[in-house]
Amino acid sequence: MNKKSGFLLLALVLPVLVFTFLKFFGKNEFVVEPLFQTAEAKLPPGCAGINIPYVVPDSAYLALKQAHEADSLLIIFYEGTANDLKASEAQLTRLNEYLQSDTGVGFIRISKKNKSVECTLLLNTSLDLVLLDGKKRIRGQYNSNDRDEVDRLMTELDITLKRY
Repeated sequence: MNKKSGFLLLALVLPVLVFTFLKFFGKNEFVVEPLFQTAEAKLPPGCAGINIPYVVPDSAYLALKQAHEADSLLIIFYEGTANDLKASEAQLTRLNEYLQSDTGVGFIRISKKNKSVECTLLLNTSLDLVLLDGKKRIRGQYNSNDRDEVDRLMTELDITLKRY
């Protein structure tokens, strides 16, 4: 009986000790790394090569910043690549409602199908949302037709805002 009591006590106390140790000495921190910083990017058809680490060119970034006075982050929706506009608009409505609480995030819609925008933001055919940080780096690319992708954008936006 003495052995059983020892095992029972160990089985009850050990998880509490592990939890307490992790709570006080552990640190959970997530980072959304910028894209196209180390590996060669898969470029859209018809676009020239890029330099690694990639940053959005100054002229394009300044034009985007002038379109919206965002402090640190920009979300760009490029309408030229959206496959299903009705699904895309529903997800964009969710995203706009989410962004109402975050004042430091800008949202820009680019309506014209312009090849230079695709090449500047390195957008492939199914991607139409881009998250840019204040250092002109692409933090993420997303498909606005997919609810999971928009949820991922919102999560990565929260993580990135905590880092800024």
